[in-house]
Amino acid sequence: MFYKFVLVVLFLSLPFSGWALFVFHSDLEGDGVKERIVFSPRSERVLKVFRGEEEVWSGLPDRWEAWKLVVADMDGDRVKELLVGVKVSTRFFPRRHKSVFVLGWNGRFAYARWLCSHLSKPLIDFLAFDVDGDFKDELITLEESSNGRAHLLVYKWIGFGYVGIWESKPLCGVELFQKEGKVGVKLFDGRSFFLSIVDGKLVLRHSP
Repeated sequence: MFYKFVLVVLFLSLPFSGWALFVFHSDLEGDGVKERIVFSPRSERVLKVFRGEEEVWSGLPDRWEAWKLVVADMDGDRVKELLVGVKVSTRFFPRRHKSVFVLGWNGRFAYARWLCSHLSKPLIDFLAFDVDGDFKDELITLEESSNGRAHLLVYKWIGFGYVGIWESKPLCGVELFQKEGKVGVKLFDGRSFFLSIVDGKLVLRHSP
């Protein structure tokens, strides 16, 4: 099921800055009232949450180098999570790389639920989508193998982290897309393939 929120993206062309402001309107607490989430990766306060005109919380450490935000409901409880794309280095992966951190929301502040040191392969991009209709958003990633090919992967939340449940064959020249209740990959030649369930199994199907 496609989770409902409104996203407004504002790009300001400032010399040498690459600055962007992303504004989400989403019911984080499942109470019927939408919060406003402002994500500005290059600002001093990267993530801010507003209820009406009141700023409820702001945060995210600079060292995370946050580059993307996705609002999702991973466990189907109607309370949203904040999936943050970060660039980090860890003990076993000392070279700075892309990963995904999952933050919970308790109505007053965001808190860490899962801080992933490294996914299956080097991360290219990610989004969240309910691919199997269980009202729980899966983590959908595009990752790069050692030979430079891309793989589409699907991860399911298991309460304390994600477990991989599906991986595509190697792909060339692709990017993630999410449109009209579908999610999948778009090839640079214009063809699109979306995730679907056939006979109980996840497959990539060509989108006409």
